[in-house]
Order: sequence, then C-alpha cells, then structure tokens
Amino acid sequence: MTHPFGKRLKGLRKKRGFTMEKLGAAVGVAKTTISGYENGNREPPLAVIAKLAHALRTTADYLLGITDAEEQPFLSPAVDASAGAPTFHWNGAELDEQELRTICEFIESIVAKNKRRTSEERSS
Repeated sequence: MTHPFGKRLKGLRKKRGFTMEKLGAAVGVAKTTISGYENGNREPPLAVIAKLAHALRTTADYLLGITDAEEQPFLSPAVDASAGAPTFHWNGAELDEQELRTICEFIESIVAKNKRRTSEERSS
C-alpha cells in the first residue's frame, strides 16, 4: 500500500477519536492489523477499505490518495462500536433526529413529485 494510505488512516482515526482497538472492532480486524495498515506493513482488502472509509466518515478515494476531499459529501451513518444506534452526519456535522425527519420529508416530497411527473408524462 502506498504511503498516503497509512498516514491518512492514522490521521483520520485520531481526528475521529478512535483508538486502534475501537477502529479495529468497528471494521472487524485486530488492533495489530490497524497498526500494520498505518505503518504500511499490511495491505487491507477492498472490503476492509470500504469499512474503514465508512467508519471514519470519509471515502476510499481519500484513504487511497486519489482525492484530497476528506469528508464524505453525502449523508451516511457513522459506525461507533460503543453506541447502540448509528449517528448520521453531513460533511462531518452530526444530525439530530428532527433534522433527519426534515431531510426524510424533503426526500419523500421529491420522490412523490418525480412519480407524479412520470405518471403525467405516460398519460400524455
């Protein structure tokens, strides 16, 4: 694995408040495996890269050095091994329950509008 991966992994792990042990638990690997990834001694399989990106609220592209955009530009649940339910974030900012309801209502209105438009186009 190239140098940026380990450096970015370690930086985000610390920034997001994960220990190697907690991040390992969140993605299903041992803390020594996380250490190996960070030090460049081990290469994670694609499935683990995806889990790491998800847990750290970033993208695989950022971890792999393809992009410098650290934050996920979309709504996603954050994995926290110590919490029972996932929390949701938008570009790093945690969203509360009311904000999620508002977002869901907005999305539902867009979907309904698109269904009406499609139905009208079919009947024309």
